[in-house]
Amino acid sequence: MNQVAHRVLCFDRFALDLTRGRLRAGGEDIQLRPKAFEVLCYLAENAGRLVLKQELYEAVWPDVTVSDDSIVQCIGELRHKLGDDDRRLIKTVSRRGYLLDAAVSEGPPPSQSDVSVTLPPEGQTQHGVRQRGRVTLAQKLPLWPVIAATLFLCAAWPAAYLLGWPLSVAHPARVSVAENAAGGSQRASFRDCQDCPEMVALPAGEFMMGSPESEDGHQQVEGSPRRVTIAKRFAIGRFEVTVDQFSAFVAETGMTVGNLCRVIVASDRTSLIWGPPEASFRQPGFDVVGSQPVVCVSWHEAQAYVAWLRRRTGKPYRLPTEAEWEYAARAGTTTRFSFGSDETALCAYARFADLGSRFGWHDACRSDIITYGPVPVGSLKANPWGIFDMHGNAWEWVEDCWTPNALEIPTDGSAFARPGSCEVGVVRGGSFAGGSRRLRSATRAPVQTAKHSYNNGFRVVLSLD
Repeated sequence: MNQVAHRVLCFDRFALDLTRGRLRAGGEDIQLRPKAFEVLCYLAENAGRLVLKQELYEAVWPDVTVSDDSIVQCIGELRHKLGDDDRRLIKTVSRRGYLLDAAVSEGPPPSQSDVSVTLPPEGQTQHGVRQRGRVTLAQKLPLWPVIAATLFLCAAWPAAYLLGWPLSVAHPARVSVAENAAGGSQRASFRDCQDCPEMVALPAGEFMMGSPESEDGHQQVEGSPRRVTIAKRFAIGRFEVTVDQFSAFVAETGMTVGNLCRVIVASDRTSLIWGPPEASFRQPGFDVVGSQPVVCVSWHEAQAYVAWLRRRTGKPYRLPTEAEWEYAARAGTTTRFSFGSDETALCAYARFADLGSRFGWHDACRSDIITYGPVPVGSLKANPWGIFDMHGNAWEWVEDCWTPNALEIPTDGSAFARPGSCEVGVVRGGSFAGGSRRLRSATRAPVQTAKHSYNNGFRVVLSLD
């Protein structure tokens, strides 16, 4: 029987398996979207030379017309997953292209002793990669660290899951991002099914909820700092629920999702002009990829999603309470944002109306993101507990009903409820369309629970005790 030639390219601390379609480091797989994986394969096969943008277009998107945004998003994802925040590995040559600045060698095919069994990135089929460019000599990855790391993870994961120890069992590149955050402490993550959100286990604890009186005159709405006790452990989504995850729910349940979302047709310095309600989470008024946070979702639809997760897993999934959300967002901090109080640092952590955005109230800093709308989840830096996009990207529904007086929010971590129906709910975290002040850890805003908004999404929580 003929054997398929197995190709593995090794560079830095990574092994790029071209045949099986996976990227590995330290004995673990690093999940990449299919197009990002193909971009990395092409850069690796042409390491050490400048790859022009047009060449990348022809290699990765043959016979398809795409914009520069597609490459920019892929490069951003690769830098994040490779821990390349300083752009040491992937260098940008302005207006020309990209260069993988690393020595690349042909590595040995995976041994049968490697007990890890994985699917190609994002559950896709294996990728074929064009055989162009040159390969240079570099160190090869030895097998024994892979075996040792696998055995260690098999023994350590159950204890980490139950006790909330700071152990990461997936996405090694994300560890470096979280640890780079002030006071970083990466925590255990897990997933209860293939389409389920990835969850981060958090311990019980106390924190100061709210904001100082001097904070923009929002004392009543946000409340002066007061101590809140989270008495029981819980897990929260490492990322906002994505378009792909919500689509799986809609496909399985057959729930009707109408075109009830309004989109912006024009804006000036202080206001927006809205179009008719004709958009949906699939077409919210900007280009969508499956890894972006789902938006145009009402509070009731978010509740339907978590009810589906409960039925599917048999576990108590739900929306976070306001207190749980802020506890996870602050991650042990008391500053305006989880990384400090300097809004000019927001561009590294949050997708918002920065100085390069189309919104008239843009402020704080200028990012290199040129697309309109949210970015794929996990594209930017995590907070100190390894949770992504708690600032910006999409507003997030929580369990609570709205109260304009934050001092009415329970201090035991439970949700604020009103008798009968909850007609006005609460969103947290800010969005890609919000200014920096709207992204603070304490910011809260009222939204009608039946409303579908172009920038409202959600993340989920799982009770562990």
